[in-house]
Amino acid sequence: MHYRRGRFVLPLETPFTLESPLNRLALAALFASTLAFAADLKPAQEEAKAKFDEAMEEPLKALNEKCGTKVTVKSDYENYKEADWAGRSYYSWCEPAMSAITQMCADRPAYKKALSKLSGFSCLFTGVKPKDKKDGSSDFTLRNMSYEKGTFTFRIHPDQANVAESAKATVEKALN
Repeated sequence: MHYRRGRFVLPLETPFTLESPLNRLALAALFASTLAFAADLKPAQEEAKAKFDEAMEEPLKALNEKCGTKVTVKSDYENYKEADWAGRSYYSWCEPAMSAITQMCADRPAYKKALSKLSGFSCLFTGVKPKDKKDGSSDFTLRNMSYEKGTFTFRIHPDQANVAESAKATVEKALN
């Protein structure tokens, strides 16, 4: 590609100008995709990502089938700290939340209809709201779950309990 008379030209003389909305969109997508791969993961984070992706494969398939969605699971592996999760399967915090939502779609037609708009499911290692001394067994977990604009978000921490029940309660509250 070379620059000629105020525009970029590909070797086949195909003009590439920023006047075209489609070209601006393509350039923005290219820029965004390079940013997405800018963060390199440490080896432990790479392993965590691989284990998470493998463990969530079947629950995700079930969610998409039962709820009629095409959801993907996201996590912020670059914030995973192995020491925080030593001896624990961190992905087992996300699976019960996903399974509870899947069960809602399977058992409750009205929720299946509402959850067909589910577009994202995130299990994040950052942004955990702190535990309070007065918390009951589920309060800490509930405080770190949300269902907004079609995305279920769970900020996970090893001290959380009653994940499935909390996920169900979070979704019910958001939809009612």
